[in-house]
Amino acid sequence: MYDVIVIGAGPSGMMASIIAASKGNNVLLIEKNNRVGKKLELTGGTRCNLTNLKEINHFIKEIPVNNKMLLSALTKFGPNDIYSYFEKLGVSLKVEDNNRVFPISNNAKTIIDVLYKELNKYKVAIHLNEYVEKIEIKENYKLVATNKNIYKTKKVIIATGGFTYPQTGSTGDGYKFASLLGHEIVDVYPAETYVISKEALPLAGIDLENVVIKFNNKEIDGAILFTHKGLSGPSIFKISGEVYQQLKNNKYVTIVIDLIPNYNIDQLLIELGKYNQKKEIGNFIKQFLPKRLVDYIINTHELNDIIGNISRIKRIELLNIFKNFNVIIKGTGSIEESFVTGGGINVKSINPKTMESIVVKGIYFVGEILDIHGNIGGYNITIALSTGYVAGDSI
Repeated sequence: MYDVIVIGAGPSGMMASIIAASKGNNVLLIEKNNRVGKKLELTGGTRCNLTNLKEINHFIKEIPVNNKMLLSALTKFGPNDIYSYFEKLGVSLKVEDNNRVFPISNNAKTIIDVLYKELNKYKVAIHLNEYVEKIEIKENYKLVATNKNIYKTKKVIIATGGFTYPQTGSTGDGYKFASLLGHEIVDVYPAETYVISKEALPLAGIDLENVVIKFNNKEIDGAILFTHKGLSGPSIFKISGEVYQQLKNNKYVTIVIDLIPNYNIDQLLIELGKYNQKKEIGNFIKQFLPKRLVDYIINTHELNDIIGNISRIKRIELLNIFKNFNVIIKGTGSIEESFVTGGGINVKSINPKTMESIVVKGIYFVGEILDIHGNIGGYNITIALSTGYVAGDSI
């Protein structure tokens, strides 16, 4: 009989296995793929954005759903602990913009290799190309049935991920196990994905490093990318989950974009007054925005008058179009295309200090399977590693 069986060899499952085994537990890690960390290979554009070194009170604000549930785990094994943990294992790390941490190698395989080495160091049994079909609760143990065998164990840690990147094995298996064991599943949805505009915009390929997105009484600053389908980029990812939820009750929603956030209307009016009054207003705006985007907006609104001929009221009206550029949205990317799965196991049924189920003793849930997710920037891997650590440490 095993002390612990961990299902899923992503970051949360590997960390849970390592920590549990380091305490002397006999651990079996079951993975349906032919190698561990397959999904981790793709994170951070394959560079692996390992964590984010924001202070916890700021870090937690980047977790839009159920962030208070994470406070205990982050206190026990938070961003700085993760940084130190990997440095002690010999991984050279660097901090990039917005406090994001990457291995200096710029290669996710560096992180996977060191975790694999730790799994072997603590003699974790690793079964690859094996998938769990059923979990049964017995009086003094659990039965875990796979496509290859039936195992007895005292405890089970479920680290199967969500629905994103299904090619890496994230196919929602854990939700089925959790539901059969009596846990409520909050409806899953795509989080951190692109949005689809009602009308195809002839702007594909234009990227803006600094805009402000206004949606649902929130203002999000960051970068956007115009695509053949609509809009993508970090600031869009942050609101895509809310866009998806609102589209369940509305045919369309509107995203408002401040394309020139570094200047308010009064400042733009002053700059416009200094500009050559014999030029068209489009020439003035092209100082701030790409030509193709300006031409599109100018032509759509038939705006291109000579500056000297435009009244103050009309100038304000024209500038407001660029300060409040409306894009009507009809959809989002699918859950399979999103970076993260929203929804999952209702965290009210999980003890935040141990990640153990309150419904079934001896069953633990870690990582993306929980109804917790963060914005892009190292937050989701932190959630995975932190919850995995806490589960492993509590056994």
